[in-house]
Amino acid sequence: MPSSPRSMLSMAGFAVALAACLHAQQPAPPAPATPIPSSSIVQPVLTEVQRSISALNIPRWKAPGEVKNAAQQNTASIQRDLSDTLPGLLSKADATPNAVPPAFLVYRNIDALYDVLLRVSQTASLAAPQTEADGVFSALSKLESARSQLGDAIFNASQQREDQVVNLEAAVRAAAQAQAQAPPPKASVVDDGPTPPPPAKKKKKPAAKPPATSTPAGPTG
Repeated sequence: MPSSPRSMLSMAGFAVALAACLHAQQPAPPAPATPIPSSSIVQPVLTEVQRSISALNIPRWKAPGEVKNAAQQNTASIQRDLSDTLPGLLSKADATPNAVPPAFLVYRNIDALYDVLLRVSQTASLAAPQTEADGVFSALSKLESARSQLGDAIFNASQQREDQVVNLEAAVRAAAQAQAQAPPPKASVVDDGPTPPPPAKKKKKPAAKPPATSTPAGPTG
């Protein structure tokens, strides 16, 4: 027997209520992650490093030839890093500011750059004119500050993402447990009134038998 409109409406209401219940048990989406401003942290400092390195006149330093050669090799390495390596790393970090790995690659490069610039600064403090030595030392100090700031931003972003993962996993487990413990919904019975009796079957009348024919008697005698 097909369902009546009344019973179909009841079934639809039950489906809507069940869907709303399941939706309420879903974990809330995590808050958007804080972006890591890699370029805004290090780019101004890199400009100053470039300026201080370009102002050095290493051939005129008062130092042995091997010391000046080492300083020139270090400054050439810094120049290559500033022009060839770091721009690509910063572009990738800026393209995905909510991702930790690209920002960490920038941090690792800045850390290596700091070590090379430190060697140049130490040599300049002994052999270079005061203005050149002061310029490199100022760039080194600002690079150290930027390195520390970027490291803190990466650490905070990593901690935030770790907290999001932990909270999301806890919410998923709680929702799954609540759904498993919830009793099955009771089926509602809708009374659509008395069911009409099936129509009575008509009995077939027996077929009429044809009248019996008498066989004519033959001649006697």
